[in-house]
Amino acid sequence: MLWNLVFAFLSLWRFSFSCDTMKNAVARQQGDIMIGGIFPIHDGISRQSENTFSEDFQCAGLRLRHMIDAMSMIYSIEKINNSTLLSGITLGYEIYDSCSSALKAVQSIMHLIPETVAVNNSTNCSHAEIIPTIKAVVGEEYSEMSIAISRILNIHLIPQISPSSSAVVLSDKFKFPSFLRTIPNDNHQTLALAKLVATFGWNWVGIISSDDDYERSAVEHLNIFFKQEGICIAFTKIIPTSVDHPDLADSLNNIMNEFINCSTEVVIVIIKTQIVSKLFKECLRRNITKTWIASDIWATSTEVLSAEEIKRVGTILGVNFKGGNIPGFADYLKNLKTSKNGEMNTFIAEYKNLRFGCTENYIKYLECINSSSKYCALTDSIEKKSPLACKVEDILSANDDYLLQIAEWRAEYSTTLAINAIAQALRNILCKKGKCEIDLNLSPSQLLDELKMGQFYFNEEKFNFDSSGDVLTDYDIIYWKPTNNTIEFLTIGAYNTTAGKVKIERNDILWHTNDNKVPFSNCSKTCMPGFFKKHSDITCCYKCIECAEGYYTSKSDMTECSKCPFYQWSEYGSSHCTNRTIQYLEWKNPYAVAFTVFAAIGILTVLLIAILFIKNRDTPAVKAAGGNYSYLLLSSLLLSLMSIIFFIGQPSNIFCQIRQPFYGISFTLCVSGILIKSLRILLAFESGKRGRKIVLFHPIIIICVSTFLQICICLTWQIVKSPYLSELYSVPKLLLLQCNEGSYGAFGIMLGYIGLLAFICFILAYKGRKLPEKYNEARCITFSMLTYMFVWIAFIPIYMNTSGMYVSAVQVFAILASVYGVIFCHLLPVSYIVLFKRNTNNTERYLNSIRAFWIKKPEVSFPQNKVIHSSPSNSILRKRCRSF
Repeated sequence: MLWNLVFAFLSLWRFSFSCDTMKNAVARQQGDIMIGGIFPIHDGISRQSENTFSEDFQCAGLRLRHMIDAMSMIYSIEKINNSTLLSGITLGYEIYDSCSSALKAVQSIMHLIPETVAVNNSTNCSHAEIIPTIKAVVGEEYSEMSIAISRILNIHLIPQISPSSSAVVLSDKFKFPSFLRTIPNDNHQTLALAKLVATFGWNWVGIISSDDDYERSAVEHLNIFFKQEGICIAFTKIIPTSVDHPDLADSLNNIMNEFINCSTEVVIVIIKTQIVSKLFKECLRRNITKTWIASDIWATSTEVLSAEEIKRVGTILGVNFKGGNIPGFADYLKNLKTSKNGEMNTFIAEYKNLRFGCTENYIKYLECINSSSKYCALTDSIEKKSPLACKVEDILSANDDYLLQIAEWRAEYSTTLAINAIAQALRNILCKKGKCEIDLNLSPSQLLDELKMGQFYFNEEKFNFDSSGDVLTDYDIIYWKPTNNTIEFLTIGAYNTTAGKVKIERNDILWHTNDNKVPFSNCSKTCMPGFFKKHSDITCCYKCIECAEGYYTSKSDMTECSKCPFYQWSEYGSSHCTNRTIQYLEWKNPYAVAFTVFAAIGILTVLLIAILFIKNRDTPAVKAAGGNYSYLLLSSLLLSLMSIIFFIGQPSNIFCQIRQPFYGISFTLCVSGILIKSLRILLAFESGKRGRKIVLFHPIIIICVSTFLQICICLTWQIVKSPYLSELYSVPKLLLLQCNEGSYGAFGIMLGYIGLLAFICFILAYKGRKLPEKYNEARCITFSMLTYMFVWIAFIPIYMNTSGMYVSAVQVFAILASVYGVIFCHLLPVSYIVLFKRNTNNTERYLNSIRAFWIKKPEVSFPQNKVIHSSPSNSILRKRCRSF
């Protein structure tokens, strides 16, 4: 758009160009080598819509900040002329006012280089190089205008050095080969803005920018860097660039509505100073308070600062180029003179009239003040009046320190660097061995090459233009600090362009919030520890989801929950993990207490029965119960009951390896004893039935062999795959300590072997069901073995489907049921006879029982013709008595 504007302007220029090209300059001083300057000294052009290209533009609204920038150029040139830097050569200047208008800036550049216009109007087509009087141009300050004038200066490779135009596009040396600047490009500034926002943890911000190339480029780069920092843009509002634009009011109204409807508390403002003032005025009217982030355009603007009740708009932070000291410039500003040594300067006179002039409006204001009126209109022009106004006779000679109060010392410093770079480059070209010679035919392109390659100094600090034509300096972080009745610009940090980091003193900031805390400006509230972020379509917006059991987040705003270590656990929404509760069948557990009580009762019962059997060992009842082998039965039952202690309490590897073999072997002894008892009685009566003694019955061998087989099973189990302590984490919150049997096949074989012995006992009991009542324990053996087999058959599915501490509880219950089955079926009946039926517990009764058994046997017959003195029954009885 600007390029089209330039060519349109050039096409009409040939008809309106005046021979007096210097009449529009606002300041001029003749010198051997001339340097041009373009600054936005005024706010805008009066009645721009009514003007034509052939008319001169009339500027309005003196901008003191940029006037000071132009003064720094004049001061720097005067200081160089008074030094020995360019001995014998004086620098001159010709400064034009762009009036903050790209169109006026293009007109001004044409005035600066009239030689190019003459060539364009000439019919001479010799392609001789044009040597313009102006060897270099300092300016413009706004990127929009620098882009416009650079299009023209690039044609003749005239160096242009801007003190504050930071648009990234200007670093493109293909498009802008002759453009240089004494600041970094906006890549660094926009990254600094993004880093500043990220420093305070904000991720939901608004952007207000103007509708021109510079602001559009800045917004594009902000978008890029915001994505890198995880920041989202809540809204982007475009506002006209001109204060007089007819759509400005509507744009401001739309922005105010956005402020009301949007939750963001942070707004980045990249617009001109005059429009910022209008924006804040509207915010104050609607009582809107935000945190404002200023670009370099207005980060230290005294014009915005001077707005009434500016404190109420909120907290203002800004990013601006690093400034520096310009020795002697402060005194220069306090002693301004309108003309000296042939110098022409119109804006100094305009400033002094503005500051010290006695206008009609100011007189009326003074009268209003003196009349003690409650309301006296304080306009912008009246506010700039000095207390000396209407009091000094010679306005043009009056001075004060007002310019020092509003000076920002950044663009002024950058302008001084530009002038010093030009002067030192000229010295490198024109001065040899301390002697300088004037060369009016010095080509601007030659000066451009020297500027690009040279190393320059100011205040003993070195600087140079990089390959993009930029001077890489750092940025200051500016805070608008409220004091008693004013606001001061306080540098609270810096952005290092090399390291890409922001350092800031947070304690220096007084936030506008009630609790003086950093304002919250995020799309979603912070997800506290114990929650994680589930993002929506907008990356910065999310829901806070509670962490599941076993997961946690220890910090705020984490994107996923971390899993607890296997030995720890957490509840829903936990911010940390806690150690799992160790669980096993503890001694204080109700089940364990019950099992222990029953085991103790069983042990006591077995011991009492053992004592009873020992005291009555010669009685037929005890002998019929197994005699000496009954003590083996009692001992095995004691061992089986004692094995329970290995199933209760905190398990260990030793306990896990001992408990199953201990029980298996001990109960194998028990069942072997029952087997011997059943087999012995059955064989004794079978031998009597057949009339001969069965000599193959060897109880000790049977017991040893059956027990040895169980020992071999257990030993093989221990060697091949021994049981071990297992830590289970499958149950939430718990660390289950239980024994893993290693080989469940071996475990099954051990129990199956006992079951086989029990089944043999069951078969023998069935076969001996018709023996004499005194000797017939078939019912007891049958019932006890059925009880055992039922318990352990039911044990298998229950055991396989049980977990945790109840695995041990199931087996303890099975052991107790088996042991109590033997006690109730084998031992208690005999004890009952010994204790309560002593009259039947004698040899005669047992003999009668046997005699009655044999008398009923149909196959046993005796000769009728013989007197029987000794019957078979008596013979068998004697054998049984001897055996028991």
